Amino acid sequence: MSTYNQMFKLTLKDVDLIEQSIRRHIGQLAAMESMPNHQSQEAIDNHKKIIDLMVVLGNLHNQKIWYGQTHRTGIPLG
Repeated sequence: MSTYNQMFKLTLKDVDLIEQSIRRHIGQLAAMESMPNHQSQEAIDNHKKIIDLMVVLGNLHNQKIWYGQTHRTGIPLG
């Protein structure tokens, strides 16, 4: 039985491209949702997709390791 790959090796450029693509898709869904003649059920579906995509963006953000510059004494700068 096969299992899912738990470890991915993505470059910063890959992650940036994924984030930009998700944001662009969210923008397209939001634009369609705000159209005056937009169907109500379709608007609800788009809103649910937007929420799901925002969760994915949040997960990507939370998995990043943020590095800060430290002073020679070990105290983080500014």
